[in-house]
Amino acid sequence: MCIKNHAISGFIKKKNMVFSKYNFLFESSKYGCLLYNSVSNAFIRLDRNSFEELKKIEQNSTLINKLSDSSLKKLKEAKVIVTDDNQFFYNKRMNFYFNTFDAVNLGLAIAPTTHCNFSCSYCYEGSRKPIYMTPEVEKEIIKFIKRYERVKNLNLTWYGGEPLMGFESIKRLLFDIKEISDIKLCHHTMTSNGYLLTREKSLFFRDYPLTCIQITIDGNKQAHDNRRTLAPNRMPTYDVIVENIEQFIDLNPDTRVAIRANLDHSNSETFIEIFKELSDRWKGRNVIVYPAFVKDFQSLNRETNKDNFAANGCRDICFTTSEKMQFFEKLHKKYGLEVNFRPEYTVGGCGATIVNYFVIGPKSELYKCWNDIGDENFIVGNVVENKITNYELLSRYIGGPNMMDDPKCCECKLFPICDGGCAWNRHKNIFNGASMQLCSSRISNPEKAFELYYEQLIK
Repeated sequence: MCIKNHAISGFIKKKNMVFSKYNFLFESSKYGCLLYNSVSNAFIRLDRNSFEELKKIEQNSTLINKLSDSSLKKLKEAKVIVTDDNQFFYNKRMNFYFNTFDAVNLGLAIAPTTHCNFSCSYCYEGSRKPIYMTPEVEKEIIKFIKRYERVKNLNLTWYGGEPLMGFESIKRLLFDIKEISDIKLCHHTMTSNGYLLTREKSLFFRDYPLTCIQITIDGNKQAHDNRRTLAPNRMPTYDVIVENIEQFIDLNPDTRVAIRANLDHSNSETFIEIFKELSDRWKGRNVIVYPAFVKDFQSLNRETNKDNFAANGCRDICFTTSEKMQFFEKLHKKYGLEVNFRPEYTVGGCGATIVNYFVIGPKSELYKCWNDIGDENFIVGNVVENKITNYELLSRYIGGPNMMDDPKCCECKLFPICDGGCAWNRHKNIFNGASMQLCSSRISNPEKAFELYYEQLIK
């Protein structure tokens, strides 16, 4: 009787089991049959019989009953076989909305000016009027921060334009923020072109330390000076930027310096050169050099921006998602760079989808996304007036469509390791009829991405 009861119990347990929808079964031309689970990050190499058996179980979960106890145990540990395939989704959605409605943290991206001293070939901000923040607006920003009585932590980013062109505003604002006793400045960053990062400014940030500063260098000296020139006479900028970074690192060794190379097909071949040059130059320092890709704004409006590179110029030279994966594979295999192909769990969302996050323009206007700065159609409120003026737009960003209610996202096998893509892109696709890419290169080309990850696991 006892044996019989155990047998019945085991049958019931197997009967309630399902093949997780977060399993990714595929055949690699190099490594044969592979199984990846995006919840546990487990990777299993299978023989042909096991692969075919699991493919059948994927279609019919009752076949789990035919698995041996030892096989079932291993598959359960890897979360390949689960009792409730929806629980992970519930957990991630809960964490997503915890972030959305977090009341302890306040995130602000402040643009002290929309003016920029550069004339970059791919810039989408070129048409913005050069406006500078006034001391009166600065005072209103401090009042705005103080109104968040429940907030304990401030995450602050300086943006532009070129934020260092509004350096006096930055100094005054940081001095006043430091005087707010109830709020701690936890994360302090800046996105700059680096040209105006003089010794005076680097010394200032010793007293008001930056967590990270992002500076763009687009490939080697020749490529960079062809793309990122000083306005209005298109003078070169590379040498000044590199010397400024050198000086900043010496004075601010604890600040992470993130050197970003914006790439397309016209300069991508120069990335490895600048990576090696700067990595060797600042070896052992708090510096990272990484590639990014020029965004395809062509997908926004193909008709009204025919002559605008930033909107239409990507037709031939911007990377597709599959080309991005090929680029990373080349860096890893041809040049031996340590590219991390390991997927990571991510909750998703960004500042645009968080209630306590705003972008503040120089005229005191409030936006939800960096990309909206300077466009009056996307102002959601005003610091001086202390009110939201566009609830419709605000609700679209925060309460509107996201990965949690997108059927394609929710049913995707890689949902656990996806952030849902750019909220601004999604907003444009749904409300403006654009065709912006949401899926990352890993999600768009999973077989190649996971094959590269598997190679790293077995080496």
